[in-house]
Amino acid sequence: MNRTYKFVIGIGVIIAAVAAMIYSAVDQTKMYMVTVDEFIGARPSYAGRTVRIAGRVQEGTMSWNAEKRSLSFGLHDITGEGAIPVEYSGLLPDMFAEGRDVIVEGPHQDSERFEASSILTSCPSKYEPEAE
Repeated sequence: MNRTYKFVIGIGVIIAAVAAMIYSAVDQTKMYMVTVDEFIGARPSYAGRTVRIAGRVQEGTMSWNAEKRSLSFGLHDITGEGAIPVEYSGLLPDMFAEGRDVIVEGPHQDSERFEASSILTSCPSKYEPEAE
């Protein structure tokens, strides 16, 4: 075989391998975010899948046990349409508070309680400009 031909084939194999790795990485990490109302409406379809749910922590529902690092709270839709109970084990996020918008992520086990593996909090409203 011609040396140039071998070089072109080698480059082609390398490009195909890199493309396959990129596709695999993107396919494994892509995940859509749904609202609480959307999640409640299609709960069975999320069974066994990792899901991200955006909502607001309900006032008066937060329970934090620092010894066990256990957090439970109600997550309701920003429009107030529905709510789900959430359980989380781990460190309490810094800006986590009642009334704060959060995103919970975890595998849905087809139960009433959502077992979150991570919680993302939004910045407090004190960073937004004041309304006139």
